[in-house]
Amino acid sequence: MAVGAVLAAPIVLLAACGGSKSTSSSGARTAGTSPTAATAPATTSSTPSSPSSSEASPGVVSGSAGSVAATMHAAGHRPRVGKPWPVSFIATDAGKPAHAEVSYEYLFGGQVVAHRSHYQFTGHFKDIFNWPSSAVGFPLTFRAVIKSTGATLNLDYPVQVIG
Repeated sequence: MAVGAVLAAPIVLLAACGGSKSTSSSGARTAGTSPTAATAPATTSSTPSSPSSSEASPGVVSGSAGSVAATMHAAGHRPRVGKPWPVSFIATDAGKPAHAEVSYEYLFGGQVVAHRSHYQFTGHFKDIFNWPSSAVGFPLTFRAVIKSTGATLNLDYPVQVIG
């Protein structure tokens, strides 16, 4: 298979991902903003992207920059086609719920091949994915780009979609 065909496949496969619910710091659930496809390259700030991002325990990735910290909880590294794959995020600034935004990038072979969704939230955010069958077999990285108070954190989570 040609390299272009391999790289093109993950772009197509991610068109249907995402849907959302956000939870404010008070615990009230609100509908997330409409997803939008981002077309700009990944943004970096004066703070290094993902300076200390790591998988703290199975399904949990955390990162911090200055007083801003973010955590992502995911439902495992091997999501199933067409089955709900929940993810959730917590963002804090100096230990308090932070106003933040999250967008998603999908990496194949270490390169960003697609950008999807953009949501704003305060404190907590939940989303549900349904991975398409065209994603099966590709070693992908799901990246949540969290921005808050001038910091940008990349929370990377490797996935391999199974049928």
